[in-house]
Amino acid sequence: SGKGYAVKQGMLRAKGSLRLMVDADGATEFQELLNLLSQKEFVVFGSRAHLEKQSKAKRSLLRTFLMKAFHFFVNVLCRSTVRDTQCGFKLFTGDAADLIFSSLHLQRWAFDIELVVLCGLLQFQVAEVGVKWHEVDGSKLDSSKLQLALVSIGMLRDMLCVRLCYTLGIWRVK
Repeated sequence: SGKGYAVKQGMLRAKGSLRLMVDADGATEFQELLNLLSQKEFVVFGSRAHLEKQSKAKRSLLRTFLMKAFHFFVNVLCRSTVRDTQCGFKLFTGDAADLIFSSLHLQRWAFDIELVVLCGLLQFQVAEVGVKWHEVDGSKLDSSKLQLALVSIGMLRDMLCVRLCYTLGIWRVK
């Protein structure tokens, strides 16, 4: 069990007509919900992609490479145009949440990738809306180069697993 498992359990136990997924670190303020509510889609992802060029964060060459590689693999393996799959601020209608999360398999960090794939398989258009976001100290994974490489390999493994399992019919949408 992990973050994906916890979010799945919460979304399936929730009974509201709208269900908001929010990271515990508070990096995105709740007032940003108004931006998500302005959309007509059944699934709306908060996004930090619009902040990329403005970012004052200085990334190491390794982090920049891993970020670009991650985006490449999301586009290729998940066939998605969503630019920020990992922002933890996502809104679902109750019906969409029930359909999507009842089929979710991944229990770790990369569960957001499976959400994107499931939205495609269920033919839900995903709106992506820019949200204000700020870095929260201590809320990220261990940033040692070894740990960063291991997490990246694990996420790539999970992306491959999602693509192969749905393509080969090992996993099915419920």
